[in-house]
Amino acid sequence: MTADSAQIQLPEPRERRAHGPWSDLALHTIGWRAFQDLSSQVCEVVLGRPVEVFREAQDGGQDAVFLIPAGTDVPPIGTVQCKHTSDAMKALKLSDLTAEINHIEELVKAGQADTYVFMTNMSVDAPVAAAMRARLRALGVRKPHILGRQYIVRVIRSSARLRALVPQVYGLGDLTSIVDERLSEQSRALLDSWIPKLRTYVPTQAHRAAVNAISEHGVVLLLGNPSSGKSAIGAIVSTIASENPDNTVLALTSPRDFEAGWNPNDPGRFFWIDDAFGSNVLRDDYVQDWTSAFSKLRAAIKHGNRFLLTSRKHIYEAARRRLGQRNLAQFADGSAVVDVGELTFEEKAQILYNHVNFGEQSQSWRSSVKPHLDAVAAVRDFLPGIAERLGDPNFTKSLAPRESSLVRFMKEPTEHLIDTVNALDDQLQAALILVYVHQAGFDPNNHDASAAQAVAELTGYTLTKIQDCFAELKGSFLKLSGSEWTFAHPTISDALTEILRQKPHMMAALIRGATIDTILSSFTCEGSPLIRDALVIPTSLDDALVARLGRTPDELHRNWMLFHFLSYRSSEAVFVKVVEQFPNLLRRSCWHSDLASNDPQIATYARVHRLSVLPDDLRLEVVDKLESAVLNSLDISFFEEPQMLALIPPLRLIGVGLALRTNVLPSLEERIDEITVDADLDEEPDSHFKKLLGVLDCIEEIGVDTDAAVLINDARDHVKSSIEALEERKRKHEEGAEDEADWTHIVTQKKEDTPPPTPVVTKRSVFEDVDK
Repeated sequence: MTADSAQIQLPEPRERRAHGPWSDLALHTIGWRAFQDLSSQVCEVVLGRPVEVFREAQDGGQDAVFLIPAGTDVPPIGTVQCKHTSDAMKALKLSDLTAEINHIEELVKAGQADTYVFMTNMSVDAPVAAAMRARLRALGVRKPHILGRQYIVRVIRSSARLRALVPQVYGLGDLTSIVDERLSEQSRALLDSWIPKLRTYVPTQAHRAAVNAISEHGVVLLLGNPSSGKSAIGAIVSTIASENPDNTVLALTSPRDFEAGWNPNDPGRFFWIDDAFGSNVLRDDYVQDWTSAFSKLRAAIKHGNRFLLTSRKHIYEAARRRLGQRNLAQFADGSAVVDVGELTFEEKAQILYNHVNFGEQSQSWRSSVKPHLDAVAAVRDFLPGIAERLGDPNFTKSLAPRESSLVRFMKEPTEHLIDTVNALDDQLQAALILVYVHQAGFDPNNHDASAAQAVAELTGYTLTKIQDCFAELKGSFLKLSGSEWTFAHPTISDALTEILRQKPHMMAALIRGATIDTILSSFTCEGSPLIRDALVIPTSLDDALVARLGRTPDELHRNWMLFHFLSYRSSEAVFVKVVEQFPNLLRRSCWHSDLASNDPQIATYARVHRLSVLPDDLRLEVVDKLESAVLNSLDISFFEEPQMLALIPPLRLIGVGLALRTNVLPSLEERIDEITVDADLDEEPDSHFKKLLGVLDCIEEIGVDTDAAVLINDARDHVKSSIEALEERKRKHEEGAEDEADWTHIVTQKKEDTPPPTPVVTKRSVFEDVDK
């Protein structure tokens, strides 16, 4: 490629139809490092090729130098110099080029400045630009370009791809003229609620991995600890998706919301499901829902819908074990799972800079902490959500501006948050408790009256006065999602859990007044297996808890939650009292689980049977269910659960073993053919036969004759050939499938084609201008 053919083309951005007044973006507020990254991305979008960060200029100014590759085996011929200012009113002067003259001469001699671009966030007047171009030509530059704030803003406003890579620009000014015409009511609400956070957002490797996973698989699961930023990535990617005029973005709270919101005739829906398996603790009802919803999700992806789910790591790990073979294939093999917790120091520093710079802290406070911010960014377990609190005076009132205090704030965030909540006025705490007892969100027009009354009696404030506090807490402790008030971050609920553990009188009121869903999903009994982040009910409140459990509404999903609580979360004392005082609870109907070992009603019956008080008719009913699971569904999962296995009388258990040998084993060839015909090609071929192969292993362990051994070997050979046939069908299916939805508009280029710019190695602190 010749130098002429590799020359930089810098066309004017495509004009858009105007929908409102043209407005500026506050580029002076983003800091020198963020502007440097933005400049490199602008170049990539305009040039359509990666731009390498070559070196930081050595004159001490706020600038950096990029090299623009000309092509394969051709030395770089273009240089981009960027210069940032924190002064919003500053205009470029000819003298600003003086400090760069020696560098430019060196670049010209090295053949690296055939084209030279001077990029700045200062405003640029035409006479100054003309004079600078003339000066550059005199220095030997053939193609000089002077690009100021006005040009950069136009590029940002005209390129959705650029905004996807640098989404914080949404928060730097009025971009509604771009997005308003394209958004549904839900999307507008989503964008409006996240606009304040967009300008602090830093695109990380996890952000890029999430976008790539959605492009490749149509779905991504973001995993992270509390405050790690997974919800922020979810919100940002969802907001970016809303720019596509064919998309409808839906922010949901549960798998049931998805099943209700999926329209097979609408291929342009983007589903964002935050805390998909539960916010603070695992929601077993959500796990149950996902077992059926995943099949609909796969179908929705085929129709062009896209999905972004988030979860805390430990909650998904518990859900993954429960889901087993029913998990989504892309989650089971990890291909669509992104860990958001791994951050580079540069990413952590920019995140911290943005939150402190754009927060509500005073300039004097920012100046006092500036020398210590590098140490905070260096904390190994740095959390973006905690960095956000450093920019909020509501969370730092008692925080000394010393390195040790700031580092501890990042290392031990829960303890400081507990102190902060405890320091709030009683009426503000009452508002937080009111939201806490309505874990799904407090709707002033549609809430649990008994729960609200319990909080009012507990705190001594009327419901009206408590609700008056919501506006004061909005943005720091609470957020308004539609008509419901929820916690601004789940860690606030965690802190309240710790506080309430230390206040028995409040616990008693919560047991009486919290919604039954909150009790069944978020509480556990003292003496039962420890569940992380669950509120432990002391034994002194056993009677109050038993009374609430006995009043659980007789509804399928709540009965399922009740049986799960009884089988896994209730102490022995609570369990016995419930069975004795409310024996008819055992006769309620509830959902059925795909695997018998995951069925909480069967687990409850097994626990009652161990106490020798399970009615004979209920035992007969559950034995029939377990036999059917084995012989009809090839489900032997409960064989590893001694209490469940004990439900089956010895003689009937022997009969099950004989039926496996005489009835099931000879019929497996036919079953293998049925599985092969009905197989879902979106799943891994071998996943369809796991239950059947487990039955073969079980029969072998029981002990078999020669004829049975031959049947087992034949069945395994048949499974092997069926898997090979499915693999071939799957390959042809994937080759012939058309991509029904193009999501490349939310990435600049594929990750393997365009690596992120190489970071500049520099001693200069990102926080140099954080207090300006």
